[in-house]
Amino acid sequence: MNYIYDIVLNFQKNCYDFYEWNKNDNIYHMRKIAVVKISSIDLYNIKTNKIIFDNTSLELLKNKKIIAERFNQNNISKIKNTLILADNKEAIAIRINKDGQIYQQSTLLPDEKEDVLGIIKFQKETKINYKIIEKNIPLTFKTRFELENDSFINNELDKIYKEKNIQKLNYLYLECFNQKETNPKIAYNKLKAEIKKSNENFKKLYNIFKIINKQSQSKF
Repeated sequence: MNYIYDIVLNFQKNCYDFYEWNKNDNIYHMRKIAVVKISSIDLYNIKTNKIIFDNTSLELLKNKKIIAERFNQNNISKIKNTLILADNKEAIAIRINKDGQIYQQSTLLPDEKEDVLGIIKFQKETKINYKIIEKNIPLTFKTRFELENDSFINNELDKIYKEKNIQKLNYLYLECFNQKETNPKIAYNKLKAEIKKSNENFKKLYNIFKIINKQSQSKF
């Protein structure tokens, strides 16, 4: 088993490029972490889809000998089911849950990625088996800022719809489309569709929710 030592990782639900890391992120300073070489097709599928490993591959990747170590203040803590997957051009770090799904990923800093590629250059590819359970749009299509704004607006709309706040839903619909919609389900679905377009209505929804949240916080 090959390892790389003394690198930093930023585990998130989405795999953000290093230049989108935020200063408030929980950065992992790793003492050591295992590196496994896989095929380019497998790496691409893992980066751009929600997958689940089969039992054989899961046992391989969760091998008790593959224990990552993280610098944690004045000591070193061990982290299970955490490793780096790489081909000859790219590398990502992953964390796997007990069911065989990847729940967090991290890109690498450019110089540390080059170190990983040097380590696995002559390593044989490890065959892994998995099932794609949900196809995702490649993250390169949207920045981290855009994705976080998408999530913010989606959550706010979901909350309004679940609370059956018809008055607020009608107001949002009128602001976006300059017309009324009496069916709350139609209004909700059409507003949700606008989020994917990142258009003028997206900006309206974002600004409205930001103002509402700011007013709510100022009351306390």
